[in-house]
Amino acid sequence: MEKIKNAIKQNLRLILAISCGVLVIAGILTIVFLGGDSDGWLKAAFIALGVVVILMGCVLLMLAVAIGEGENANFFLYDAKSKSNIDVEMLDFNLINKKMTFVMTTLASSANDTWKENVFSEDKEVFADGDDAFVPLVAYKMLYDLCERANDEVWQSYVNADKDIVEAVASALELNGDTDLGKAFRFLHENADGDYERTEKFLTDNKKYIQNKMLKYVKENIDRF
Repeated sequence: MEKIKNAIKQNLRLILAISCGVLVIAGILTIVFLGGDSDGWLKAAFIALGVVVILMGCVLLMLAVAIGEGENANFFLYDAKSKSNIDVEMLDFNLINKKMTFVMTTLASSANDTWKENVFSEDKEVFADGDDAFVPLVAYKMLYDLCERANDEVWQSYVNADKDIVEAVASALELNGDTDLGKAFRFLHENADGDYERTEKFLTDNKKYIQNKMLKYVKENIDRF
């Protein structure tokens, strides 16, 4: 039942447009055939009925247009195929991770470079106008990518990262109240001594935690995107 509700909501504009077409055609047929084949008051009644049905179709068309104009494309919810936002409950981590992979390409040329420069700089378009909605997500994504797909070169960039970059990541996590994760990440980097194995194990062990935090954060702040 829930899937049916979501499908209806996602395709509401299309449903309204089709219903409009059906009503307009039904109204015209009522006027032409039933009204044309009748006489007197019955003819007037069929013509009036046809007009009412056509007007109902026009009302549905206006609703479809209003829905289309009133809904802004949400970064995480917008579906290009249906050209509308999906229900927030349909969001999962894989979709969020895919969207954040795109965000990361706007912040750095490669995963390696995310640890060589401060990607949280305010001159980045995603952080324009002082909007910090994406800040915690970028930090979570950086940690998730380390444990999920980092190679030796990326890990070495992490080990050699400047303290201010690590601090920026930890501070970004704290924006979502994730102080403990921020402290742990600081500690691991400060005590890495050129070796990333402890950090790799820590992040791998907490990969599911990072996924859940990203998903929960997006759902709770969906109106900011």
